[in-house]
Amino acid sequence: MNSNSNLAIAFEQQVFRTLKAAEQVAAFVRERYLEEGPGIDLRQWAEQQIIRETMFTIISVVDEAGYIVSSSQPTGQVNYSDRAFFQAQRDNAHDTLFVSLPVLGRVSGRVQIPMSLRISRPDGSFAGVVVMSVDPDNFTGLYHHADLGSRGLLELTNLDGVVLGRKIGKENSSALDAADVAWLQQHATAPEGQFVDDGTAVDGVARIVSYRAVEGYPLMVAVGTAYADELAPVRQRQSYYLGAAGSASIALLFFSRLLMSMLARQRKASDALQASEALYRAAFHQAAMGIAHVAPDGRILDANEKFCLMLGYRSDELQARTLFELSDSDDRDAVRQFLKRRLSVGSSVSSPEIEKTYRRKDGSTLWVCEALGVVKDPDGKPEFLVAVTQDITARKVLEARLSHDALHDALTGLPNRVLFQDRLAQALESATRHGCLAAVLYLDLDGFKSVNDSHGHTAGDKLLQRVAQRLKTCVRAEDTAARVGGDEFGIVLTGLTSDQDYKVVALKLIDTLSAPYELEGLCAHISASVGVAVFPRHGETAAALLAHADSAMYAAKQAGKNRYSDVPLSTLGRSGPPDIDPA
Repeated sequence: MNSNSNLAIAFEQQVFRTLKAAEQVAAFVRERYLEEGPGIDLRQWAEQQIIRETMFTIISVVDEAGYIVSSSQPTGQVNYSDRAFFQAQRDNAHDTLFVSLPVLGRVSGRVQIPMSLRISRPDGSFAGVVVMSVDPDNFTGLYHHADLGSRGLLELTNLDGVVLGRKIGKENSSALDAADVAWLQQHATAPEGQFVDDGTAVDGVARIVSYRAVEGYPLMVAVGTAYADELAPVRQRQSYYLGAAGSASIALLFFSRLLMSMLARQRKASDALQASEALYRAAFHQAAMGIAHVAPDGRILDANEKFCLMLGYRSDELQARTLFELSDSDDRDAVRQFLKRRLSVGSSVSSPEIEKTYRRKDGSTLWVCEALGVVKDPDGKPEFLVAVTQDITARKVLEARLSHDALHDALTGLPNRVLFQDRLAQALESATRHGCLAAVLYLDLDGFKSVNDSHGHTAGDKLLQRVAQRLKTCVRAEDTAARVGGDEFGIVLTGLTSDQDYKVVALKLIDTLSAPYELEGLCAHISASVGVAVFPRHGETAAALLAHADSAMYAAKQAGKNRYSDVPLSTLGRSGPPDIDPA
């Protein structure tokens, strides 16, 4: 039962991570679809490995009428408006992942489990769904890493009473009625447990079953091994001892011979027990995930080979340390609180997980997703915890890269318009709080179109990259230089004390950008027209400042280019030439 309970923890975490991965991928696709619209190309994303989760056989965006807008695979004209996942999300006002019952895929032609996330417009109305399909066998893949015997059972069940995936031996099945299954019935009163099931509702095979609820989802997992297979050695010894006692009472003359035979069989049973222990150790150390046994005070009691390899320590080195010493210094308090919650009497029976960092022996950082399951002694007190750890460093690196790409210009590496506006809002908030000035500089390149038209887009792209490099040298670390479009750039200056501060920067920009550019044998000459808006003189909102700076930039252009102006173009017609400083 303890062995199956540990496997149920690992199985539940595998399912939990699969569903979380589905939520993250679906949320990312939904965000990009809301930004880019129907032009999103999921097939190109799959080819470029922007989405690398291989467990999802197909990912599609479906509009509010049920038609596929974009998909990671060729689909043709397919409509999903009659599918349960589409109807559920259409009527679902909450932003939650919906796990459907297994269906025959209209694109793949195979039985799949659709998982979907609602797409909502800014006003909250339904705009479609992001749907991805998972082969039911992906959920029962743990069977290949655990020794459950030829009649072992691994099952993922919907709490509505439908089997999403079941594996018994080599047989896979799904979409079965589970209303009469004992562990589903017991779940109503105890979200986790272990017992001996007579197998009436499945295949007639009695099994030792451990089951658990999947945290945050209407699902549960069950792990079972055949009762007869587990108790066969005990029953064999029981039959022998009864026979030996009867034979001894009938024929005392054979007592010595029988005694020797009993000792020999006892030795054999002892050898079998040692072999069973060796098999358990082998399964423990060969698991695909890092597993460690942890004392209630955080000491490492034992760790499998995967856990040792992940952290770079030998087993004896780990046993001389605690979870807190291995964790990154910034995460230690959170780990202590997490361990305390798992050991508390009123903690949830499900096994939540924590994303944290370990510090490897070589000093590098390891991102992991770790779950702690509590193993109790016969008195119900925590004896030790089972830590199931998965390396998610690659996923964290991908998330950081996607976050950077969403806020930076792909060509120049500068912040894009979204990040520029966010930095401007922060600068205005800081200036208001500290009573200082802030400025927005809006500049347009003079002569760039001529270079781009005469020498091609490649030369134009290289020229923009050189301009970006020069812009970075003209501002401080706390300022922001961004590309807001085409050949237009924006700069946010913070913490200014006088007008002289922004004037110095504007003149430096004009002087720096007007120097010649060497572009692989081509010497290009351009300049910049700069418009300036100062907070709070020219406006107290980002929109007002940007409008002022944009108009002032056009005033600088009209005055002869290669200069800056803090007077908007609209002033020219009313009060004569603006106060424009040439470079």
